[in-house]
Amino acid sequence: MKKVAVGLSGGIDSGTTALLLKEQGYQVFGVTMWLFDHQKEELEAAKTVASSLGIKHYILDYRDDFKNKIIKNFIKLYEQGVTPNPCILCNKHFKYGKLIDDCTSLGADFFATGHYVKCITDANSHEFKLLRAENSKKDQSYNLYHLNQATLRKLIFPLGTIECKEQVRAHFSKLNIQLSQKKDSLGICFIDHKNHRKFLSEINSTAMKSGYFIDTLGNRLGEHCGTANFTIGQKRRLGMGYDGQYLNGRYVVTKLNPDTNEVTLGEEKELLYDHINCTDFNIISPRLKEWLLMPQNVLPVEVIVSQWSAKYDGMLQLQQEGHHAIIRFKTPVRAPARGQALVCYKDEVLVGGGIIS
Repeated sequence: MKKVAVGLSGGIDSGTTALLLKEQGYQVFGVTMWLFDHQKEELEAAKTVASSLGIKHYILDYRDDFKNKIIKNFIKLYEQGVTPNPCILCNKHFKYGKLIDDCTSLGADFFATGHYVKCITDANSHEFKLLRAENSKKDQSYNLYHLNQATLRKLIFPLGTIECKEQVRAHFSKLNIQLSQKKDSLGICFIDHKNHRKFLSEINSTAMKSGYFIDTLGNRLGEHCGTANFTIGQKRRLGMGYDGQYLNGRYVVTKLNPDTNEVTLGEEKELLYDHINCTDFNIISPRLKEWLLMPQNVLPVEVIVSQWSAKYDGMLQLQQEGHHAIIRFKTPVRAPARGQALVCYKDEVLVGGGIIS
């Protein structure tokens, strides 16, 4: 009997994942990452789910590593004027990195999570492919562009073929009707109150230091209360200018300048890009990567520049031995944010992605 480790968060999705795998005949045990101190409720909920399922449950203490690799990086990027995506970094280094290694040491043959994404094996190439979930509203493939063939070989995603969340809740309610009503978690997990601005203020981050709004010529337009309060493309909550008029409606944020602690305000046309450069680019298919590394080869792709962004048609070209990429667009992309992930698809198949630079 194959043994599967399931990442249990104490929520409905991961609990249903464990239940489905148990019903399919796998030998299941649960694992929960202990990442920050205010996680008691989640840890207790995960224990309750494991107990209801009648499976072993392990809590793995990653708090020190998580603080050094994720939280400190989150703070540093904001102070550099970059919009961080801690969830993707955590998935890469912890959930689909360190955690899988530790589960293998605990005897697991496979590892499963409650992510909404499909994983199949290509009949011709025998490569593993990631596809968008059947439930398009819950699709989480965007967060997994960094996975490779060695890791995909170990993964199972039972929720990828389920069409709606109601089915998940109904199935899990067989075990615990109270937990089946638990809401999906939102916000940045390691921030207790979920407010990143308040968090950065509490630690006296330089990203919350007051400074000036400037126009594209460098003229001062007003004062701001910290670069972390703003994102590229923001139009609202800009405050009052020195001329006594609101900046909202007249300007849009076009650049964050951490070195001078200034926020540049400009016009919509300055937010439009016909190409985007990415670093740390990953192509999931080795065969496709090999083809893309040939001179002049480009791939038509569908692109998103954040989890729920608009979809853009682009042409993907790899550079620097595949570690970097440039994507060119027919229709300009509005306000891509440095530090966020750009992810490419070919039909329903996840091609890969990288960090917007």
